[in-house]
Amino acid sequence: MKSKLRTAVVAMGIAVSAMAGPQAVAAPTAQIYSGYTLVELLPGFVDALTSLQIAPSKNLPATLYQRIAYFPITGGRLDAANAKGEVPHSGGLKLTRGATQVIISDFIIDTAAGAPKLTGIVTANGSIVGRIPLFNLQLPALTLPLTLPPGPEVLLIEGSKVTLTQEAATALNGVFGTNAFVGGFNVGIASVYGNY
Repeated sequence: MKSKLRTAVVAMGIAVSAMAGPQAVAAPTAQIYSGYTLVELLPGFVDALTSLQIAPSKNLPATLYQRIAYFPITGGRLDAANAKGEVPHSGGLKLTRGATQVIISDFIIDTAAGAPKLTGIVTANGSIVGRIPLFNLQLPALTLPLTLPPGPEVLLIEGSKVTLTQEAATALNGVFGTNAFVGGFNVGIASVYGNY
Protein backbone atom coordinates (compact mmCIF):
# COMPACT_ATOMS: atom_id res chain seq x y z
CA MET A 1 0.00 0.00 0.00
CA LYS A 2 2.75 2.43 0.98
CA SER A 3 4.62 1.63 -2.23
CA LYS A 4 1.67 2.96 -4.23
CA LEU A 5 0.78 5.90 -2.05
CA ARG A 6 2.84 8.78 -0.77
CA THR A 7 2.00 9.38 2.85
CA ALA A 8 1.66 12.85 4.26
CA VAL A 9 2.35 12.81 7.98
CA VAL A 10 0.20 15.62 9.31
CA ALA A 11 -0.55 17.15 12.69
CA MET A 12 -3.46 19.56 12.90
CA GLY A 13 -4.06 22.63 14.97
CA ILE A 14 -0.40 23.72 15.39
CA ALA A 15 0.31 27.48 15.25
CA VAL A 16 2.30 28.82 12.30
CA SER A 17 5.90 29.21 13.44
CA ALA A 18 6.94 31.80 10.86
CA MET A 19 5.20 34.37 8.68
CA ALA A 20 5.05 33.48 5.00
CA GLY A 21 7.16 35.62 2.68
CA PRO A 22 5.50 38.21 0.45
CA GLN A 23 5.84 35.96 -2.62
CA ALA A 24 4.55 32.79 -0.96
CA VAL A 25 2.04 30.73 -2.94
CA ALA A 26 -1.23 29.80 -1.25
CA ALA A 27 -1.15 26.30 0.19
CA PRO A 28 -3.77 23.79 -0.98
CA THR A 29 -6.75 22.55 0.96
CA ALA A 30 -7.29 18.81 1.23
CA GLN A 31 -10.85 17.55 0.81
CA ILE A 32 -11.06 14.32 2.81
CA TYR A 33 -13.49 11.76 1.37
CA SER A 34 -13.19 8.66 3.53
CA GLY A 35 -10.99 6.68 5.89
CA TYR A 36 -11.11 5.96 9.60
CA THR A 37 -9.74 6.99 12.97
CA LEU A 38 -8.29 4.27 15.17
CA VAL A 39 -8.21 4.76 18.94
CA GLU A 40 -6.26 2.44 21.22
CA LEU A 41 -7.91 2.73 24.63
CA LEU A 42 -5.31 2.72 27.40
CA PRO A 43 -5.50 -0.07 30.02
CA GLY A 44 -5.87 2.52 32.78
CA PHE A 45 -9.01 3.95 31.18
CA VAL A 46 -10.53 0.51 30.60
CA ASP A 47 -9.67 -0.51 34.18
CA ALA A 48 -11.33 2.65 35.49
CA LEU A 49 -14.53 1.81 33.60
CA THR A 50 -14.40 -1.77 34.91
CA SER A 51 -14.02 -0.55 38.49
CA LEU A 52 -17.19 1.51 38.01
CA GLN A 53 -18.96 -1.51 36.43
CA ILE A 54 -19.31 0.46 33.19
CA ALA A 55 -19.07 -1.65 30.03
CA PRO A 56 -17.91 0.00 26.77
CA SER A 57 -19.30 -1.25 23.45
CA LYS A 58 -19.54 -0.08 19.85
CA ASN A 59 -22.20 2.19 18.43
CA LEU A 60 -22.50 1.23 14.76
CA PRO A 61 -20.98 1.71 12.26
CA ALA A 62 -17.98 1.99 14.59
CA THR A 63 -16.24 -1.19 15.69
CA LEU A 64 -14.61 -2.11 19.00
CA TYR A 65 -12.36 -5.12 19.47
CA GLN A 66 -10.79 -5.49 22.92
CA ARG A 67 -9.15 -2.06 23.40
CA ILE A 68 -9.10 -0.95 19.74
CA ALA A 69 -11.90 1.20 18.34
CA TYR A 70 -12.43 2.21 14.69
CA PHE A 71 -14.57 5.18 13.66
CA PRO A 72 -15.36 5.74 9.94
CA ILE A 73 -14.50 9.17 8.50
CA THR A 74 -17.36 10.71 6.53
CA GLY A 75 -15.63 13.77 5.03
CA GLY A 76 -13.73 16.84 6.11
CA ARG A 77 -11.31 19.53 4.99
CA LEU A 78 -7.79 20.54 6.04
CA ASP A 79 -6.02 23.78 5.14
CA ALA A 80 -2.34 23.09 4.49
CA ALA A 81 -1.35 26.70 5.26
CA ASN A 82 -2.36 26.60 8.93
CA ALA A 83 -3.55 23.01 9.59
CA LYS A 84 -7.05 24.25 10.41
CA GLY A 85 -9.96 22.00 9.59
CA GLU A 86 -12.60 19.52 10.64
CA VAL A 87 -12.88 15.75 10.18
CA PRO A 88 -16.34 14.27 10.94
CA HIS A 89 -16.99 10.61 11.78
CA SER A 90 -19.91 8.22 12.08
CA GLY A 91 -20.58 5.77 14.89
CA GLY A 92 -19.29 6.03 18.43
CA LEU A 93 -19.17 4.27 21.79
CA LYS A 94 -21.78 3.11 24.30
CA LEU A 95 -21.04 3.18 28.03
CA THR A 96 -23.50 1.00 29.95
CA ARG A 97 -24.06 0.24 33.62
CA GLY A 98 -27.28 -1.58 34.40
CA ALA A 99 -30.18 0.43 32.99
CA THR A 100 -28.02 3.54 32.51
CA GLN A 101 -26.48 4.10 29.09
CA VAL A 102 -24.48 6.95 27.59
CA ILE A 103 -23.78 7.07 23.85
CA ILE A 104 -21.03 9.35 22.53
CA SER A 105 -21.18 9.55 18.75
CA ASP A 106 -20.80 11.58 15.54
CA PHE A 107 -17.29 12.68 16.46
CA ILE A 108 -15.67 15.72 14.85
CA ILE A 109 -11.93 16.35 15.08
CA ASP A 110 -11.85 20.15 15.23
CA THR A 111 -8.74 22.28 14.73
CA ALA A 112 -10.53 25.27 13.21
CA ALA A 113 -10.48 27.32 16.41
CA GLY A 114 -8.33 27.02 19.50
CA ALA A 115 -6.60 23.91 20.76
CA PRO A 116 -7.26 20.64 18.89
CA LYS A 117 -10.24 18.76 20.30
CA LEU A 118 -12.75 16.07 19.49
CA THR A 119 -16.41 16.92 19.96
CA GLY A 120 -19.33 14.50 19.94
CA ILE A 121 -23.05 14.19 20.50
CA VAL A 122 -23.85 12.84 23.96
CA THR A 123 -27.06 10.85 24.46
CA ALA A 124 -27.99 9.82 28.01
CA ASN A 125 -30.70 7.17 28.46
CA GLY A 126 -32.21 8.00 25.08
CA SER A 127 -32.21 11.80 25.50
CA ILE A 128 -29.74 13.97 23.59
CA VAL A 129 -27.66 16.11 25.94
CA GLY A 130 -25.96 17.99 23.11
CA ARG A 131 -22.66 18.28 21.27
CA ILE A 132 -19.83 18.87 23.72
CA PRO A 133 -16.01 18.73 23.68
CA LEU A 134 -15.24 15.14 24.69
CA PHE A 135 -11.49 14.79 24.29
CA ASN A 136 -8.46 17.05 24.08
CA LEU A 137 -5.94 16.05 21.42
CA GLN A 138 -2.21 16.47 21.89
CA LEU A 139 -0.63 16.30 18.45
CA PRO A 140 2.97 16.27 17.22
CA ALA A 141 4.72 19.47 16.14
CA LEU A 142 4.83 20.40 12.47
CA THR A 143 6.50 22.83 10.10
CA LEU A 144 3.89 24.80 8.20
CA PRO A 145 2.69 24.98 5.51
CA LEU A 146 1.99 21.29 5.22
CA THR A 147 3.19 19.42 2.17
CA LEU A 148 0.13 17.86 0.52
CA PRO A 149 0.88 16.10 -2.77
CA PRO A 150 -1.97 16.17 -5.31
CA GLY A 151 -4.59 13.53 -4.47
CA PRO A 152 -5.57 10.80 -4.36
CA GLU A 153 -3.34 10.25 -1.35
CA VAL A 154 -3.46 9.09 2.26
CA LEU A 155 -3.41 11.69 5.02
CA LEU A 156 -1.90 10.22 8.21
CA ILE A 157 -2.17 11.78 11.67
CA GLU A 158 -0.50 9.32 13.98
CA GLY A 159 0.08 8.91 17.71
CA SER A 160 -2.14 11.68 19.07
CA LYS A 161 -2.64 11.63 22.84
CA VAL A 162 -6.34 11.67 23.82
CA THR A 163 -7.44 13.01 27.22
CA LEU A 164 -10.88 13.54 28.73
CA THR A 165 -12.21 17.10 28.78
CA GLN A 166 -13.70 18.60 31.92
CA GLU A 167 -17.04 18.97 30.09
CA ALA A 168 -17.12 15.24 29.33
CA ALA A 169 -16.05 14.33 32.88
CA THR A 170 -18.84 16.46 34.34
CA ALA A 171 -21.45 14.92 32.02
CA LEU A 172 -20.36 11.34 32.78
CA ASN A 173 -20.23 11.97 36.52
CA GLY A 174 -23.76 13.37 36.41
CA VAL A 175 -25.24 10.46 34.48
CA PHE A 176 -23.47 7.69 36.40
CA GLY A 177 -23.71 9.34 39.82
CA THR A 178 -19.98 9.39 40.56
CA ASN A 179 -17.05 11.77 40.84
CA ALA A 180 -14.53 9.32 39.38
CA PHE A 181 -14.25 11.01 35.97
CA VAL A 182 -11.79 13.90 35.93
CA GLY A 183 -10.62 16.25 33.22
CA GLY A 184 -7.23 15.39 31.76
CA PHE A 185 -7.56 11.63 32.35
CA ASN A 186 -5.60 9.70 29.70
CA VAL A 187 -8.06 7.86 27.44
CA GLY A 188 -5.96 6.55 24.59
CA ILE A 189 -3.82 7.10 21.51
CA ALA A 190 -5.48 8.09 18.22
CA SER A 191 -4.36 7.72 14.62
CA VAL A 192 -6.24 9.15 11.65
CA TYR A 193 -6.10 7.60 8.17
CA GLY A 194 -7.91 9.86 5.72
CA ASN A 195 -8.23 9.52 1.94
CA TYR A 196 -8.11 12.77 0.00
